[in-house]
Amino acid sequence: MDRLQVQWAGSTRTFDGDRVVIGRDLGCDVPIADARASRHHAILQRENGAWVAVDSSTNGTFVGGQRITRLPLGPAPTSLNLGGPDGEPVVVAVLPAPSRPAPAPASPAAQQPVAGDWWRNLPPPQLPAGARSADAWQPQHVVPPGQLAHGQSVVLPQQVQAGRSLSIGRDHSNDVVLDDPLISRRHAVLDPGTPQTPAVLHDLGSFNGSFVDGRRVQGSAPLQVGAEVIFGNQTFRWDGTQLLASATTHEFTLYADGLTTVLPDGRQLLQNASFQLGPSSLTAVIGPSGAGKSTMLGALTGLRPATHGRVIWQGHDLYAHYDQLRFQIGLVPQQDIQHPQLKVKQALGYAARLRLPPDTTSQERDARVHAVAQQLQLTERLDNRIGTQLSGGQRKRVSIATELLTAPPLLFLDEPTSGLDPGLDLEVMKQLRGLADDGRVVMVVTHSVLALDLCDNVMVLAPGGRIAYFGPPAGVLAHFGRASYPEVFDLLDDPDLWQRIPAPRQSVDTASMPAVAAPVPAPPRQSLGRQLGTLVARNAAVVVADRLLLGMLLLLPLILGGLSRLVPGKAGLSLDDTRFCPPGTQMVPRGCLRPDGAVTALLFKQQESTQRLIVLIVAACLMGTAIAIRELVAERPIFRREYAVGLSPTVYFASKVFVLGSAAFFQGLVVTVIATVGLPGADGRVGTLRIAITIASLAFTMAVAGLALSALVTSTEQTMPALVGVIMVELVLSGALFQVNGRVLLEQVAWLSPSRWAYAACASAMGLVRGQADRGEKDWIALAGPSHWLMDMFVLGVLCLLTLVVGLLLVRRSATSDK
Repeated sequence: MDRLQVQWAGSTRTFDGDRVVIGRDLGCDVPIADARASRHHAILQRENGAWVAVDSSTNGTFVGGQRITRLPLGPAPTSLNLGGPDGEPVVVAVLPAPSRPAPAPASPAAQQPVAGDWWRNLPPPQLPAGARSADAWQPQHVVPPGQLAHGQSVVLPQQVQAGRSLSIGRDHSNDVVLDDPLISRRHAVLDPGTPQTPAVLHDLGSFNGSFVDGRRVQGSAPLQVGAEVIFGNQTFRWDGTQLLASATTHEFTLYADGLTTVLPDGRQLLQNASFQLGPSSLTAVIGPSGAGKSTMLGALTGLRPATHGRVIWQGHDLYAHYDQLRFQIGLVPQQDIQHPQLKVKQALGYAARLRLPPDTTSQERDARVHAVAQQLQLTERLDNRIGTQLSGGQRKRVSIATELLTAPPLLFLDEPTSGLDPGLDLEVMKQLRGLADDGRVVMVVTHSVLALDLCDNVMVLAPGGRIAYFGPPAGVLAHFGRASYPEVFDLLDDPDLWQRIPAPRQSVDTASMPAVAAPVPAPPRQSLGRQLGTLVARNAAVVVADRLLLGMLLLLPLILGGLSRLVPGKAGLSLDDTRFCPPGTQMVPRGCLRPDGAVTALLFKQQESTQRLIVLIVAACLMGTAIAIRELVAERPIFRREYAVGLSPTVYFASKVFVLGSAAFFQGLVVTVIATVGLPGADGRVGTLRIAITIASLAFTMAVAGLALSALVTSTEQTMPALVGVIMVELVLSGALFQVNGRVLLEQVAWLSPSRWAYAACASAMGLVRGQADRGEKDWIALAGPSHWLMDMFVLGVLCLLTLVVGLLLVRRSATSDK
C-alpha cells in the first residue's frame, strides 16, 4: 500500500495510515505554528485507494495561488500553502509501496457507485481539538422531527437508471418528496448524468436555497461522488446513484472552538470558550449578571459573531456558512415574541406566513400551526387570547412554537423562565427536556437553578465570560466546594476565584489569531408586497383585538370634537359675520369709509374662529402622536426576531404607517366634522373641506412622527414624557397662540414644525390674515387663496416625508441595537 510523505518547517514524516490531520492544534499529525492556520486546517485521507487533500479551514488552503477544496494527490510533490497564498507551505507526495506501483488517483468526475458504506465514515470538513470520539461518525438514531434517518435514500437507483431528470420538492407530485417546511414546493431538479459525466443539481429558485459542499447553488452545480447536499434542515450525500441522508452523531453535535469576544475598548466579554453540545442534549447556562451569557448566545447563533474562534455545526463553520445553516437555528428571546392581543392561532398563522416559503399554501400553514401546537400541548389553547387567557408558561410555549414552525434542530432560549413561579418554571423546563429528547440540541440561559437536574449539562460562566464549569448538574456544587447555588454565585464574584477552583483548560490563544470577519448577511426575504400584506393584516387584527386602542381610536375624535363645541359663539369658522369698522368710519361694500372719503379694509373679530382652530390643531397632534408613540418600542422584541429571519424594516415601518396613519387621518376628518357641523364653515369655496383635509393630514404626519419617536426611545416608560413634550412644542410653534412670523430664529425653527404649516393652511382657507392687513404684520405663509393653501400643504407633505425617512433609519438602527 502506498504511503504519504509530508514535509514542513524542516521536518519530514512518512505516514502509513489512512488519515493525516494538518493544523495548529498540537494534537494534529502535522502541527503548524502559523496563526493563520485553523486548529484542524486540512485532512489528507485515502479514498477508494487514492490520496485526497480536503480543506477544512477558515482562511483556506492554496495550491499555486488558487484556493482548493478537494485535491487529488499523486507522486509529484504538491505544495499546500495554509491560510493564504503565502501561508506556511506543507509539501506532500504519495510514495508507492516497494512491491507494486501506486494506484492512480480517482477521477473527481467519476460517477460509478462506490462499494460499501464509505460515505458513513467521511471525516468532517472541520472538527475542533478534543472533539474526536470513537462514535462521532456513528448514525444518530434519534433525529429531529421531519428529518430522515441516517442512510435512508430518497433517490432510488432504478430512478437514476431511467435516465430522466428528477424533481425534488415539498409537493407530492415531485419525484423526490421531502417533508420539510423550509423546502419549496418545487425546490430543485436532479440530472443523474452518465458514467462519463457528473450529475448536476439545478436549483429552481427555491426560497431557502440548495447547497452543495457548503455553497449555495446559483442555477446549477455538478455533483461529484461524495458531495454534500443540503435542502432545508436535511443533509444528504451523493454516492453516484443515490441521495443518502447523512445524520451522524458528529453532524448533530454543536462545537464551540475558542470563542472570544473583545470590545473595541479592549474589554473581553467572552474568553476562549470551547465545548461541545451533543445531540438530544439540554444544556443550561447560569452565572451572575454581566458574565457574558447573552454574548455566548449571540456567538452561538451567529447573530453577533465572536471576534475570534468559530462555531461548527454539521461539520461547517457557522460564520463562514451562515447562509446555509441559519435556518437550522431557532432563538427564543427573553421577551415574548407574539402580540398579546392576538389569539394563539392568529399569532402562529401570521408568523408562518412570514417565515415559511412563499409558495406554502394556507392549508399547509394551518397544518404546520396545528403540528407545533400539538407538539407543545397548545391545541386546546389555539382560540385563547395570548395576553389575557394564557399563563406565563403557556405564553412562553407560544414563543417556542413560533420558532418550531421551521423545525430547527438547534434551539436557543434566553431566560425563558424569567418572571415565572417555580411551578411554571418546572413546566417550561420539562417542555424543553422533551424537545431535546426529540433529537435537538437545546441550550437555555437561565437564572433559575430549580430544574437543573433535567439538563444533561450545566455551563457556569464567571464574570468576564470564562467558563468556570461545564459538565453534568450533579457535579456543580462539588466542583466549587459549596453546599448551595447561592454560595456558588457568591464565589463567582470573588476576585480569587481561579485560586479557589481548578482553572479551565486553556486552548490556543485565539487573540493572536486574525479576527473573524463575519458580518451577519441578510436572510432571504419574501416579496415586499407579500410581507406588506401580511403585516397590514396583522396590524389591523391587533387594532381590532386591542379594546383599549380601538376605543381610543373611536372615542378620542368624538371627545376632542365635542370639546371644540365649548368655544363660545355661533360664528364657527366663518369670518363673514365678524366684520366691523373702526369708530368714526362707515361700513360700505368695499370696506370702511373714512370722513376724508378714503376706504380702508374691514376688520374682523377673530377670537372665536382662532380658538376653534387651536382646538383642532391640538386634537390632530394629540390623536396622531398618541396612537403611534408606543407602537414600535412595545413590539421591539418581536420586530428584532422577525428581522433576523427575513423581515424587511422598510416594509415593517410602512405597514405601521399605513394602518396607524390611515386611522389618524380618519380621526382628523371626524374631529373636523364634529367641530363644524351645525355651525358656519370657513368662508369661500370648499373652505371647510380644505380645513378637514389639512387637519387629517396633520394627524397623519404626527402619527409618522409618533412612530419615529417610538423607534427612538428605549422603553415604554419614556413615551409619556415624549408625548407631552411633542404636543407642547407643536402648539407653541404653530403660531396659533401668539405671533411667530417676523421673529428671527423662532420663525425659522417653526418652519420645521408640521403644526406651523397646518395652521397656516387652515388660516389660508379661512382668510384669517385679512384682519392684519393694515398693521403691516402679514403672516406671508398664511395669506388667503388656493395657491398659498397648496404651498402650505406641499411643505407639510415634505415634512411628513422627511419624518418618514428619519423614522425608517431609526427602525433600522433599533433592529440591531442592544437597547
